[in-house]
Amino acid sequence: MKHILVVEDDAVMREFISRSLAARGFEASMARSGQEALQQLRAKPTAVVITDIRMPSMDGFSFARALRREPAIGSPDIIFVSSMDEREHYRRAMHVGAADYLAKPFKSQEIADAVTRCFESRAERRLDIPTEQGQTLASLPRIPGYEIVQKLGEGAASQVFLATHIASREQHALKILRLAGLNASSQEDINRFLAEYAMLSRLSHSNVARVYEHGMGDQCLYIGMEHLPGGDLRLDIEAGMSPEQAQHRAAEIASALGAIHDAGIIHRDLKPANILMRMTGEAVIADFGIAKQLGEALALTQHDVAVGTPYYMSPEQARGGVIGPFSDIYALGVLYFEMLTGRRPYDANSPNELMGRHLNAPIPLLPTRVEKYQPVIDRLMAKIPSERYANAEDARKAILGLTG
Repeated sequence: MKHILVVEDDAVMREFISRSLAARGFEASMARSGQEALQQLRAKPTAVVITDIRMPSMDGFSFARALRREPAIGSPDIIFVSSMDEREHYRRAMHVGAADYLAKPFKSQEIADAVTRCFESRAERRLDIPTEQGQTLASLPRIPGYEIVQKLGEGAASQVFLATHIASREQHALKILRLAGLNASSQEDINRFLAEYAMLSRLSHSNVARVYEHGMGDQCLYIGMEHLPGGDLRLDIEAGMSPEQAQHRAAEIASALGAIHDAGIIHRDLKPANILMRMTGEAVIADFGIAKQLGEALALTQHDVAVGTPYYMSPEQARGGVIGPFSDIYALGVLYFEMLTGRRPYDANSPNELMGRHLNAPIPLLPTRVEKYQPVIDRLMAKIPSERYANAEDARKAILGLTG
């Protein structure tokens, strides 16, 4: 019998969900809080968890994050239920890895259908993982020493899969670049992929994603990296960060940037989606797909095309000019502003307008409650690179208030 854990502080709703599932052949156990649910899951992991969002002491989002920090529990699919049918709650649910979201009141059949979809999806992920070309798990390139579990995401040229390392039985993230079908114009993708491994392999820092190995599989290149299932910085920003939390995270990122820059690398694409969370609570910089080695020419591209994410792009990146570690320091300032306020410093209706704001708009002022951090933001986001902190370590000390 397929088992589900229902986490709900309202006794009437707990009973309704349990009866709805039992009537359709499911077995459900119940918990009144996130803490109680975690205790049950440690004793008996389950494939699907249904949780309310608004609960005392630990809300549904915090429960989901705590659940992801305990690998022994496994990775159950999470269905959120809530009396608030709000887009923001839906977005946060998706960011924390929700399989579904139901707004109360819902019908008995709706909750049963959501659970059925979860079990069907889990079966498909085990037996038939779709890829961009319509491949299945059986036809994916075989990676020596790994068993692929499920697809985690994909970029323009590569895909990332959750995989079990056979020797250690640990879960790794495999970044895979398929070679079949690539043509001469794709050589840049291959070079960038290999360069990413070369850069990551030189780094050893607690706030930089670990890389374990790389190699060639069946018609593919792969990089075996640390699996970071704790979500990314977007979730923390949307949940609201205290000034102390923002300060701590910004200092972690600055510390990682120091190691990255010391290794002769510029990240070039710092943004919340590239700051992932380790289960131990550390922030980790990941995704070096467009990073550049300092030994190369520092123009953005051979065509002077801006590379990076416009919301976090330094003025020199926006104009297609020379970049350096100072460009990452500017992006750190944008991130810090967003962590302190919950919003980005600049918004616009188009990428070009947004880049223009980075070039010409005044640095925005922080709200009164966090205005004491304005001098640090002003230095981090200075329009002229030479007016920013000289290096990431100086930035870290300033963020922590260790310098005048």
